[in-house]
Amino acid sequence: MKLAVLLAMLAGVAIATQATVNAAAARNLGIAALISVSGFATGFTGLAFALASAKPEFTTRAVLFGVASGMLGCVILASVTYAVGVGGVARALSLLVASQLIAGLAFDYFGYFGAEMSLTKLLGVALIVVGGVLVVR
Repeated sequence: MKLAVLLAMLAGVAIATQATVNAAAARNLGIAALISVSGFATGFTGLAFALASAKPEFTTRAVLFGVASGMLGCVILASVTYAVGVGGVARALSLLVASQLIAGLAFDYFGYFGAEMSLTKLLGVALIVVGGVLVVR
């Protein structure tokens, strides 16, 4: 569990850093070219790592999940890059985190991925959303 917390924190720092780098790159490349270059780099790096470290199973279902993930990644990259360029990193990421948590609560409510909804989770998300509103103002 400690490793999961550390990795989640590392991902948070990486997202803030990536959002800043993406906004700078988009000013020169444009969002569409940035997505293309970023996607190629991500795909090449991930595939090289997968082939070197394990024997991936390229089933139809697994590949479809990968394609869906890539398509969602394009939406995420374009949306965050645009939002950071217009409103700044803190504003964009506060909205991003709030919307992720609200979606996470919905997933928990409907029982996706085995997690359960609780009043404590709901209160925690509400407090974070309130904090996000204060950052956006």
